[in-house]
Formats: sequence, structure tokens, C-alpha cells
Amino acid sequence: MAKCFHLCIMTAEGTLLDGEAEYCHIPTAAGSVGVLADHAPMLCAMQEGETLCRMEGGEEKTVRHSAGVASVRNNRVTILADRAEL
Repeated sequence: MAKCFHLCIMTAEGTLLDGEAEYCHIPTAAGSVGVLADHAPMLCAMQEGETLCRMEGGEEKTVRHSAGVASVRNNRVTILADRAEL
């Protein structure tokens, strides 16, 4: 079983996704970033696009979102976007 981190994707309207994830692929302004547990801390601007999330247990979810911000720190990934949908 893969080590997990906490993933939270939010918009101004509320929380879209909140749970444990094994992997997250984020489109950033500097290029795509893959995040696993114990990733180095980072704060980055996200491009409009799709973030692929592999949740605990292997279920994959794709989130389409506007531009925003992603924060990775202490095994927590927080994504803030104006708009997002599963």
C-alpha cells in the first residue's frame, strides 16, 4: 500500500474534494508537477487545466479547474481555484 497525504481542493463556493491521496498531478505555470507523500514543500501558481488525483485505494479522480494556487507542505496538498469540477 502506498503512503498517503491529505488532499483538499477548494473553491470560493466550498470544498470539492477532501481526503487521503496516493498521488496528485498538478498543471503549474512552470510545468506539470507530480506529488507523492513526503514531497518537498512548495507553493505554486496553477494553470487552468486538469489535476489527476489517485486517492487512497487506487480510485482515480480528475478535477477540471481554473487557474489558482497549490500548496504542498507537511504531507498536505491544498489547491485553491476560482472554479473546479469533478
